[in-house]
Amino acid sequence: MLVFTYDALFDIVEGFSVGRTGREKSWLPKVAEAALSGDQKKLEIVLVRAIRSLKSDSPDVCQQLGQLLSEHSTNPNGMRWRGSGPPPVDAEEGFALVRAESVDDAPAPVLPASVLRRVDQFVGQRKNCQRLLEEGFLPPGSVLLTGGPGTGKTMLTRWIARELGLPFVTLDLSTSISSLLGKTGFNLRRTLDYARSRPCVLLLDEFDAIAKRRDDASEVGELKRIVNVLLKELEDWPLQSVLIAATNHPELLDRAIARRFDVVLDIPLPGDDERFEILRQSGRRFSDEFPAEFLHAVACSLEGASGSELDSLMSAAVRHHLATEQILVRSLIEEIQLRLSERLTSKNIGEFIRLIQSKAKGVFKVRELAELLDKSPSTIQHHLNKDVQHG
Repeated sequence: MLVFTYDALFDIVEGFSVGRTGREKSWLPKVAEAALSGDQKKLEIVLVRAIRSLKSDSPDVCQQLGQLLSEHSTNPNGMRWRGSGPPPVDAEEGFALVRAESVDDAPAPVLPASVLRRVDQFVGQRKNCQRLLEEGFLPPGSVLLTGGPGTGKTMLTRWIARELGLPFVTLDLSTSISSLLGKTGFNLRRTLDYARSRPCVLLLDEFDAIAKRRDDASEVGELKRIVNVLLKELEDWPLQSVLIAATNHPELLDRAIARRFDVVLDIPLPGDDERFEILRQSGRRFSDEFPAEFLHAVACSLEGASGSELDSLMSAAVRHHLATEQILVRSLIEEIQLRLSERLTSKNIGEFIRLIQSKAKGVFKVRELAELLDKSPSTIQHHLNKDVQHG
């Protein structure tokens, strides 16, 4: 439970009492009730409503209250927390329920422009928390990420934590979910209490495992109770922390869940430009060894590949190049054939060859393509001629 330091509570009370009008002082009982009951979310809501009510008559009061809210929502030393302690563990097995990870090296997300704008908007509003609070608006604090496997939901969460300068904590489902009645809910509650007790970004990955539809007759009563807990937590989530949930199966979520999140983002598979950028970032300094036209062609040829597939593909190619001193282009082609062979069957290898030549705008000679793809010049010419014939 939240317990304010005397200094923090005195600052808030003083802001309403010293030299104030009757209208301003009328808010004091509501503030005191929320503060003394230890209800952080209620206190935040009361103060935000007070700011909206008093903004036109007492802008100086509203500015002070906005500053106080901002300072105490982002500064863990501004409040004292009961039971914050070390990370929670399973009571019986002793396994950690959360994982804390460094985000210092979290790369910038590669997303379509429309999605990236909404991400930037969320981060910008969190960074300008004080300005929003001074005007009586709560900044967004929860995000639901949907999208297929490997689309970068976890990577995006790590980057958001880095941008906000907050610790990154993930719920470990393997230790949190239990077949024992009541244990899963208890573990989840301890994890949520831990994340509420300090500024952080909490990721609930595979969210559908704990937020399934309550009308699903196959689910036991405990999971339905867990959904009710989650709905309440999302309503009461404090200013200082960010809660992000991610799922590959949004259709399994309880219908009331999505409405509780401040932001809902669907992360699609990368398009041509995003695939090129992911390949380029994954190759790091070695990406400069690829002809740009060739890398663009490869990116276009891998339609349907996820971001994680592309990252793994390029990383493997660079490692193979370093271990064998084989030219990097050849290493990449070999990795494509090994890892994504279903995309490059004998049936469509001709399409791949023609796509590379087309996207590369004819900069490769037939013999160069033959060397790159480990095919004979006559085979390359045969496939290129097919394109001419089709034309």
